[in-house]
Parts: sequence; structure tokens; C-alpha cells
Amino acid sequence: MFNLNEFVFYPGYGVCIVESIAKQKIGSTELSFYNIRVLENNAKIMVPVKNEAEAGFRLLIKENEIQKVFDVLEEKCVKKPFAKKESWNKRFNGYNIKLCSSCLFEVAEVLRDLYILKCEKELSFAEKKMFEKAKHLIIKEISTVMNRPETFVEERIKKIFIKKPESSPNLNLNA
Repeated sequence: MFNLNEFVFYPGYGVCIVESIAKQKIGSTELSFYNIRVLENNAKIMVPVKNEAEAGFRLLIKENEIQKVFDVLEEKCVKKPFAKKESWNKRFNGYNIKLCSSCLFEVAEVLRDLYILKCEKELSFAEKKMFEKAKHLIIKEISTVMNRPETFVEERIKKIFIKKPESSPNLNLNA
């Protein structure tokens, strides 16, 4: 169970804060809900406490795990060359599953793979949106954990990608 004012990651939404835990009667059953606020847009969401695992709720990564995220981004080759072999819609579906997971390392794989693909060819509109979402989820969580500005984390990610394939003319992190 999560505590009040605790930061959590909610797949698809990103970093949230638990604002309250309330009980509500629905029919004849009383259920406990987390009332969370998405930091990005201040949206408020109620999530049943009993569904926290199914919803993919998790605490933010620990500070000592941040380097592992950067290590994933720095990997020189894609372990599964999924991005290069599959059609855009299969890539999209595969990456969407990872983006909606509660694992930040999978989100980092999406960002890395799409960046590598972007260096080779133009991304589709959907892939560009996915690239931006992955980048944003990573930046928001790491900056929250480190208690640093998002621009600090974004610059660190840009430095990683600038080291990527030197022969590529498209080294812009913006999609």
C-alpha cells in the first residue's frame, strides 16, 4: 500500500502523487481508493487500492537505479533488432506495450530504439509521438527522483544520444 504524499508511477500517465486514500461505498461494498494527481497536467484519478498491482502502480525508481536507465540508453546496439526488421505498425504495437508497462527500463529501450531508428530514417507520426512520450516519462521520473530540473536530465540524455552513431546526420533529440 502506498502512503499519502508519496510519488508513484502510473503507466501511461507517468509520475503522480498520492493525495489521499479514501473509502467509498459502491452498492453494498465499501472500497478504498487512491486519489492521485498526475504531476504533468494535474489530472486527478481514482484507483481502487485492491487494483494497484493490476494497474501497474509502483514507487519511483531508486536513485541508485538511475544509472541503469542511462546504461540502457547508452547500449550501442539493440539486443533485438525489432525496430529495423518490423513494419511500423508492429513496432508501434510492441513499443506501446513497453510504454504502458510499469518498467522504466522498458521505456528507456523504446526511447533508445526509436532514436537509433530515427538516425536511419524518418519516423512515422505515431513513432514521433511515442518517442516524445518515452522521453518525457523518463525525464519526469528521473528529475523527480533526483530532485533536479527536467532540463538537467534532458541535457544528460541529449549527451548520450550525441555519442550515438557519429556518421548519422540526424542527431537532433527533438522528434
